[in-house]
Amino acid sequence: MFAGIVSGGGNKSVNIAPVAAAPVVTSTTPDQAALSKAAADQAAATQAAADKAAADKAAAPAAEVFTMPSLVGKNLQLSQDKLQALGSYLMDQTDAAGLGRIQVWDSNWHVCTQNPAPGKTVPVDTLVTLSSVKLAEQCP
Repeated sequence: MFAGIVSGGGNKSVNIAPVAAAPVVTSTTPDQAALSKAAADQAAATQAAADKAAADKAAAPAAEVFTMPSLVGKNLQLSQDKLQALGSYLMDQTDAAGLGRIQVWDSNWHVCTQNPAPGKTVPVDTLVTLSSVKLAEQCP
């Protein structure tokens, strides 16, 4: 950039030398420290996700099973207690005489049939059905 100044009517002129601006330095290379930190953060996040997945897998309970005991002829209450001790809590009770009675005092009944059959390996979340009659009655 040149500028000339003319003053008055004479031949006097002043030339001004160009002024160069200081060069602006730009870089396309990212700061190595920031890049290293980003890589470390990503590695930590990946490791945390892997650790959480492993912990979740370890915390998930394995499918529990038990061997179905023989309950026919046994007291209904004691049969239920035995099943619960094995981890089985999903039970249905029916009146084996077909009279539709409800077993109010389970200890006053005895088991006539059961499903699943004795000796079967079953998951703890299997519905166990016990059909029973009152203690003084014979199974049909």
